[in-house]
Amino acid sequence: MPDKSIREMSDFERLHYSLAARTFRSVILGAIILGLASLFIGLGAYAYAVSNQYLKTAGSTAMGASTLIGNDELFKEFAHEVMDIYESLNDDQRALVGTSTYRGFFPDFRGSRSKYAEMVAGYEELLRDFSISEEVDDVYIGLLDPKTNTIVYLIDPPIPGSPSLMPGDWEESDAEIVSRFANWDGKEIITDVYDYGGEVGWVGTAGYPMAIDDSRFICTVFADTSLNTVGAALGRYALIYGVTLFVVVNLTAVLFARHMRKKLADPINAIAAAAEGYVADKRAGVAGGDHFASLNIDTGDEIEGLALTMADMERDLAEYEDSLTAATAEKERISTELNLATEIQGAMLPHIFPAYPERSEFDIYASMDPAKEVGGDFYDFFMVDENHLAMVMADVSGKGVPAALFMMAAKILINDRTLMGGTPGEILHFVNERIFADNPAGLFVTVWLGILDVRTGKVIAANAGHEFPALRIGDEGFDLYKDKHGFVVGGLEDMFYSDYELQLAPGDTLFVYTDGVAEATDANNELFGTERMIEALNAAGRDPEHILETVRAKVDEFVGDAEQFDDLTMMCVRYNGYEGQNADANDMHEEEAAMNELTIEATVENIEKVTAFVESHLEALDCPLKAQTQIAIAIDELFGNIAHYAYKPVTGPATVRVEVEESPLSVVITFIDNGKPYDPLAADDPDVTLSAEEREIGGLGVFLVKKTMDDITYEYKDGQNILKIKKALES
Repeated sequence: MPDKSIREMSDFERLHYSLAARTFRSVILGAIILGLASLFIGLGAYAYAVSNQYLKTAGSTAMGASTLIGNDELFKEFAHEVMDIYESLNDDQRALVGTSTYRGFFPDFRGSRSKYAEMVAGYEELLRDFSISEEVDDVYIGLLDPKTNTIVYLIDPPIPGSPSLMPGDWEESDAEIVSRFANWDGKEIITDVYDYGGEVGWVGTAGYPMAIDDSRFICTVFADTSLNTVGAALGRYALIYGVTLFVVVNLTAVLFARHMRKKLADPINAIAAAAEGYVADKRAGVAGGDHFASLNIDTGDEIEGLALTMADMERDLAEYEDSLTAATAEKERISTELNLATEIQGAMLPHIFPAYPERSEFDIYASMDPAKEVGGDFYDFFMVDENHLAMVMADVSGKGVPAALFMMAAKILINDRTLMGGTPGEILHFVNERIFADNPAGLFVTVWLGILDVRTGKVIAANAGHEFPALRIGDEGFDLYKDKHGFVVGGLEDMFYSDYELQLAPGDTLFVYTDGVAEATDANNELFGTERMIEALNAAGRDPEHILETVRAKVDEFVGDAEQFDDLTMMCVRYNGYEGQNADANDMHEEEAAMNELTIEATVENIEKVTAFVESHLEALDCPLKAQTQIAIAIDELFGNIAHYAYKPVTGPATVRVEVEESPLSVVITFIDNGKPYDPLAADDPDVTLSAEEREIGGLGVFLVKKTMDDITYEYKDGQNILKIKKALES
């Protein structure tokens, strides 16, 4: 159809593109195609039948002549003599066929002096009579040579206007035809069709072998009939068929088009007119209307069903418009509330940069782009005290409003607990217990929490199932720092998280992010990936804001027009160094000492917490698994003794201190309690050579500690039991 609306089309264009006109043209085209196919099939069948009849006539002629001549002994002698002469010739002599020289090799079998002259003349007359009576073009006799696939002519009656072949003349024959005669079953009349071109055209040939006993050749009577008359008959047939087809096709098309117009086109046009009226009323603001119900179409088929459906649709749309008005108002209200929620969520995150213009020790920048109006990712950074910066990067499971509400609760918990003091591992343990205790939706959050000492550049961090941070040290490029992951926060009860340390020098940069960066997806479902993220980080400058802008630009370039699938949150901090580092060295040592001590109630239930506290320090030292296991056994024995006996029958506090010695690398663990004086080293070692029944009860645990530790000492000083164990971490 033309590139215009129905209203813009002229009456002629509407008629030209109408269903009735298309139906008429389709019927005409279909009938012509069907008629032509029928014509070709009919012509083929006609040509086959006529040609087959001609070939049967030729075959009957050949068989009749063969029957009359087959028992003539003189003819058989004549055939043998001609074949003898032919076989006596060499290839060069045979190549002269058709010339007087070649015919000189054979006697004048038609001459009066030949004993075969009368027979040849008689059979030529007989064959001419056969061709005239049976209405075939030519009847002749030849010898088929299977060795050379040639036919040697014996008797070929002269035909006016055509040269006569003499006895002994030869020509090449089709090998397949010769083979069919050589394998003749004695019943079949062998036929074939040849195209000689020119005035001769198509010729049908039939052959019937004669009963002559000579393996050198197959004596055969041939009858040729012209098939050119078949073509003329086909032309007349095609003309008559074509005229008849033209009349029938046009008459059928007119009748069918009228029927289709009444049953199909007119009802559809009525529906279209009703639709135009409906649209016009809607444009004019006219409410109500009964455009389709008044059509009164009674075709009794799908067209009537369509009219009824359109009438139902008109009524349903009127009802839908009323509902849509109310729904639109509700959607606008929800949209307004979501926009407000987006503003509230954005306001909860640090969003004023530079965040600490008065601090020269570090530069920090962060951003969050939610996939929906509100997101589950969040970042946070704040000063715990004058010298410590807390940094949080987290990703809540799920999306939308539920994740955003969960995110706010997790952020507040982490912030409040961090301000109370403690290591990141202790903070995450506390937050995990609070969230797990009241989490009906079963949500969880991955968290990376780090606390930077702005005086030294040391970062103490813990990772609860979050992405690996990226770190740039000195002039080297960014690379992933593959820290140890704990379980997600809120997933399981009573989870402990290991602390580890990062040492930043002036100029070093730390980059943390959520999985929305690495898992950003393009239109081909290919992920951006951490390798591209690292390339983007290394392509940026040193400024944290520029680094985040570069990464975001690279992600946007990769994703293209694909929809953002997940929240995309990033934070970058560059450590610049601290001017008063030497003046505050003593304060830092005191704080480090406080972080290396754990004071806890001496109960059996707290053995696991003490073990986790010590293991967090061992992991930072890359403690071998064997040494870590031996230390865990020693903690279980020694802290267990304090819990059981130091304050019996009540309980009291115990302090566990972890210290590190260099050259060789060793860890010293000190157990301090205020209970009753007790020296576990004073007792004699048990005799392990005795059986369990013979050996006295007790002392085996302390004995095992002595054997696995490199050194163990005890002293009672200032009302305290002080027990130290030392374990080398290098062989």
